[in-house]
Amino acid sequence: MKVRIAITACLILMIGLAEESLVGAQDIERLKSGVVRITATEGNKTKVGTGFVVKLDSEVVYIVTAAHVVSGDPQPRVQFFSRQEGQVRATVKHAEGGDEATGMALLTVQGKENIPSGVAALPLATTTSLSGSEDIIVIGHPRGAGDWAIIKGSIASRQGRYVTIDANIDEGNSGGPIMHNSQVVGLIGGAQRYGKGVTTGTVRDYLEGNGIVVEATATQAPDGIRASLPKEITGKDGAPMVLVPAGVFTMGSREEDKEAHEDERPAHKVYLDAFYIDQYEVTTARFATFLHKTNRRQWSDQVEKQLEQKPVVDMYWDDATAYCSWAGKRLPTEAEWEKAARGTDQRIYPWGSPAGTFRRLFGSGPASYGSGGGSSHYSLLSNIGSFEGGKSPYNVYDMAGNASEWVADWYDENHYSQGDSPQNPKGPVSGKKHVYRGGSSASRSIDSLRSAARYSSSDNTGDLIGFRCARDVPN
Repeated sequence: MKVRIAITACLILMIGLAEESLVGAQDIERLKSGVVRITATEGNKTKVGTGFVVKLDSEVVYIVTAAHVVSGDPQPRVQFFSRQEGQVRATVKHAEGGDEATGMALLTVQGKENIPSGVAALPLATTTSLSGSEDIIVIGHPRGAGDWAIIKGSIASRQGRYVTIDANIDEGNSGGPIMHNSQVVGLIGGAQRYGKGVTTGTVRDYLEGNGIVVEATATQAPDGIRASLPKEITGKDGAPMVLVPAGVFTMGSREEDKEAHEDERPAHKVYLDAFYIDQYEVTTARFATFLHKTNRRQWSDQVEKQLEQKPVVDMYWDDATAYCSWAGKRLPTEAEWEKAARGTDQRIYPWGSPAGTFRRLFGSGPASYGSGGGSSHYSLLSNIGSFEGGKSPYNVYDMAGNASEWVADWYDENHYSQGDSPQNPKGPVSGKKHVYRGGSSASRSIDSLRSAARYSSSDNTGDLIGFRCARDVPN
């Protein structure tokens, strides 16, 4: 990694100016008490970076940093400002994928004996209205400038969740806080000619996705306080929905994945905003309600009552889209569906390992079925949520088995290799077929149940293809 090392008289002067002009002396001590020095070992290399405290319980301190600071070391060492004479072991609870400017990691230090008095959690700004030119300070451990060095700079630019800062920093600042008005407005991911980082909203979403809810503090402006995102909501159609937090994940299959098809390659990093997705596939009963209320084509009452808790299948893409719109939702994008199925750890199947779970899903093996329409395919299906062992990391059920599922994207077998937007991709702008995902209960092999597997069909109905809906997080 190319770094800009600036250890000059100008830097020392800027440190002094930052302390005097941006925050008072008492505030400087308070802010430093929430910043830690992280030392990690990767092979024969020792790395030094920065992290900051986001939550403090009686026996646990929660620290966030850049993922590359702790890569290769599941138990890095941490120094607190109020106890600089020693180090304690931390545990990496989660490390996110992505490049140095996007990946984050969550650390914990446990035990009262390891937590010195004076430690404080830094206040996270509840809104991030940065646009450029705002004065900021960064606190960290740049080489030669001393630990807990305060460096003055400014926001050079912002593009969505990404910020660039103009400040003389180096790799020792990686993972540290970007401060404006004594609040954290971002996290430094990479230290190059300019510092690269992400906004505090991205940090909040990451923490919430890992079960850490950071409450608003008295130092935060009451106007515009962002409520914590609920993990579950109920859609207009009465269906439970679960949160998939914002962040980066790896989409597609690697070259070494022998069971993968060419349309799944190359594997590539994708950032998605937080979104909600139906916890279960849309049932026959819910779809029947939609048909009745919109005066669309009808099914017999006998079929509806018999199959009401099974996923609706043999479904036109247009009908699936119409249902989601009626329910105030939309079909998930292909990227959203895949992240909801496999999480951020590149698991091949929603449950992680296929051993055992495959038999729980399908008994002795996948079923075979003949052609036909109407309710004939329903004999292969189970009621939604029947397989606890098959749910995804976000508690989404039946992402493999039961019905396959329509997604919003047009299909292009070369789309991955041609490249798509790395942020909230929508797929090709047009096409002749749409994508559907997730192996159904008629799958002939376990390979077809992989979360990265892609299928396509024209808009006419497909055997055992159903759907589930998604929706954006409200502003």
